[in-house]
Amino acid sequence: MSQTSKGSTQTRVGIKALIIIAVIAIAYQIYISEFVDEEEITFADFSYGLSSLAVGITAIFVYKRYKGSPIFGKTYLALAIGFIILFVGDLVYNYYWMVLDEDPYPSVADVFFLAFYFFTGYHLVKNIKFFKKDLGFGPKIGVPILAVAIVVAFGLFTIETLEDDPIVWITSEIYVVASAAILSLALLGLTVFRHSVLGIAWFMLVIGIFFYSFADVWYYYLEEIEEFTIVHPVNTLWVLSNIFMVYSLYKHKKTI
Repeated sequence: MSQTSKGSTQTRVGIKALIIIAVIAIAYQIYISEFVDEEEITFADFSYGLSSLAVGITAIFVYKRYKGSPIFGKTYLALAIGFIILFVGDLVYNYYWMVLDEDPYPSVADVFFLAFYFFTGYHLVKNIKFFKKDLGFGPKIGVPILAVAIVVAFGLFTIETLEDDPIVWITSEIYVVASAAILSLALLGLTVFRHSVLGIAWFMLVIGIFFYSFADVWYYYLEEIEEFTIVHPVNTLWVLSNIFMVYSLYKHKKTI
């Protein structure tokens, strides 16, 4: 096993960093609640894409740090590509909505959004397999159970909308499956790295992915019941998740 997965460290999550993250999230929620007009194009419409781009750029710096690594080089490049693709998908989404004046969900933008899960999944799976090939019975059973529970719960709460628009319901279900899989893999990664020097970085990454996956499921539920707006708190949760992931990547680069 690589030295990156051995030993422990006294590195802790910076309290100041957490306070700053919390302040940014609160300030953003106040901004969209009090100052954003849903009828106008504002920064809020681009915050999801821009914060995703920030994660992608930070991941590129980590990739450059480990460019020669047999595992970190490829996996962090994949993570960077995934979040940059999210940014591109958001641009396409906004193009449909703002320029073409068409409903952007579902649309071509979904090709980019779904590709994100592929690259992020690659990042998680490769790291997990490289550092711990035998995960044990508990994680192997617990991870699928969690993913299935999320998917089933979403289906039960939204099944009444299936007849209204089957395509939208099926698309939403696909996204929920992908989100549940990514969240489960992130938690699995945490069990692998929790006692290593990368434990804190992975812990923060898991928090970010948890918030992102929760926001995703919440968003698709809101889409199903037609209650999503740009001032909804789910947008703050997406921004918060990306901030956590930027911080986790920073911690990763600083740790090794």
